[in-house]
Amino acid sequence: MNALKKWWVKLLLLLAAIVLGLAIVLVTSSVHSKSAVERYKDKLRAAGEKLDLNDVIPPRPDASKNGAEFFVQAYGAMSSAANGMIGNNPPPAMKMVAPGKAMIGWQQTEIISDYSGTPTTNTWADLDQQLGLASTAINFLRQSSERPQLDFELDFNQGANLALPHLVKMKQSAQLLSAATVADMRHGDSAPAATNLHTLLLNINAWKDEPLLISQLVRFAMASIAVNAQWEFLQGTNLTDQQLAMLQRDWTNMQFVQPMEGALLMERVWGTRTIEQLRTSNSPSSYYSGMLSSIGSGSGGSSGSGDWLDMLKDMRDSMKRKTSDTLWRVSWSYDDELQMMQGDQVLIEAMREARTNGFFKNALADADHKISTLGLDRPGTNWLRNHMGDELDDLFGAGTVVSLRRSLERVLSSEVARIMVATAIALKRYQLRHGTFPPDLNALVPEFLPAVPCDPVDGHPLRYRSNGGSTFQLYSIGSDGVDNAGDPTGSNKVFYWLRGRDWVWPQLATPQEIEFYHTNPPK
Repeated sequence: MNALKKWWVKLLLLLAAIVLGLAIVLVTSSVHSKSAVERYKDKLRAAGEKLDLNDVIPPRPDASKNGAEFFVQAYGAMSSAANGMIGNNPPPAMKMVAPGKAMIGWQQTEIISDYSGTPTTNTWADLDQQLGLASTAINFLRQSSERPQLDFELDFNQGANLALPHLVKMKQSAQLLSAATVADMRHGDSAPAATNLHTLLLNINAWKDEPLLISQLVRFAMASIAVNAQWEFLQGTNLTDQQLAMLQRDWTNMQFVQPMEGALLMERVWGTRTIEQLRTSNSPSSYYSGMLSSIGSGSGGSSGSGDWLDMLKDMRDSMKRKTSDTLWRVSWSYDDELQMMQGDQVLIEAMREARTNGFFKNALADADHKISTLGLDRPGTNWLRNHMGDELDDLFGAGTVVSLRRSLERVLSSEVARIMVATAIALKRYQLRHGTFPPDLNALVPEFLPAVPCDPVDGHPLRYRSNGGSTFQLYSIGSDGVDNAGDPTGSNKVFYWLRGRDWVWPQLATPQEIEFYHTNPPK
């Protein structure tokens, strides 16, 4: 009996020693991780970095310079257009039908949607009717564009809980103005088409100071819509140099790089504040699961049948979650915060390097090297954390850094599109004045451009070839940084011009190419 008692005592002492050892390791790890975070913050502040919310919120514009009141008035007036054919079956704009080739949307006999499994067809009269109903919204959007800034007076203190209803409306406004531009061109009315494009471009640029990643991504989407509409406009036969010069100036003034830097600064501040809020939560993982459920990503609760085995499983999962939450609050959260700030800093520095250099190739390569060196592109190596199935690792882990890194590609493609469009407009102006396209881009300087435009990928002049003066090839070397001699082909029959080996400004498709596309659509 005494031997058995001694055995239990030894076991209890052993368990106590293990628990004490784990506690010491946990406390030591917590102190070390927390100190590492504070040292890194001190390092950033010493370098002049902005880590406080008030420092990254842009100043509010004077009411007389803010066009948001007119944009808000356009909200309701856009509803019928957004829910009708303009939102569901917009007129084709720069429809790519072959690598490097697009068809003119406003020359087509009908408006046919191929975005869903069931084709939808509308007439141009249907579109005119829809635009008539949306005329009030278009007028408000024009008034909005007359102000240099769009500030929706967001309360950035709300963090992830901040409501952003204007994001959808901003994109809808781009679809509406694009549709109006295409309809105007079909009617041969280049003046209102230019005004609609001008309105769209001014509103995109006026909204540049909203320092949110999602806002900048919506801006990129709006700019892509504007590029397509601009291409349609350039196919007109009654354009004036005054119209083209206005639109060229709009594209030249468009900003993408610095606004993205501001959004990344806000992303860092919000991330730190989110971690601080989660540390004070009784159940950080439940809080995070609630966030996922609110956007439709929740697990939906237990699927057990309710028997005793399920009850034991639920108890086990509950204890596991509570233990994981405790470990995250006192230790792992600081590791996450340090990793998040390091990743954000790498991307912020990449934006600054691209802005300073005027091109992206070196900046993106440097960012990838730093991310790899810091191990930010690899899953965590904490065995216990992986075993516990810590859900918060998804929120601040390697996947988030890699996702944010991909957003830099969006900045690059938007910047390339901006430069390419401005150059294409200058080429059109040259053609109107001289009856032919120039032999090289130097011929555009200084009459139509202040200098030969550079490729935002590598900083070298945009690649250009004149095809006998009647057509031309204008291209960027694309995201791989390799000049493939203007090869517009992509993989899997993807014809979109910013998905090719080189990013080639689309030329007119031949009737045979259009017919082949309709009879053999890509799958």
